[in-house]
Amino acid sequence: MMEIITTESQNTRIAGIKGRIDSSTAPEAEKLLRSFTEEGNGAVIIDCCGLEYISSGGLRVLLVIEKELKSKSRHITLCGLRPDVEKIFRLTGFTSIFTLEKTVQDAIEHTRG
Repeated sequence: MMEIITTESQNTRIAGIKGRIDSSTAPEAEKLLRSFTEEGNGAVIIDCCGLEYISSGGLRVLLVIEKELKSKSRHITLCGLRPDVEKIFRLTGFTSIFTLEKTVQDAIEHTRG
């Protein structure tokens, strides 16, 4: 099960993800996050403090969205990763693709700085 709650603050789109991004929820996550690439021109922050698990399909979704944003000079900043989820990002080399911050506020400051 997965839930994504989106908010906007000062031209920054924030998606809070709770639950799991796996083969059954990845298409829904991609559809919602793709709307971020089509709307607005500000930063995109994904709050992962509620993300319990991410599969290779979930990583692919983030990679696809990052590539689309990058073509528009925008990027994803991830924050609040649990240690076990952060380990997956490290092992796959995704820490070199995404900016990781501790909190949403840190991520907002990073995107402004």
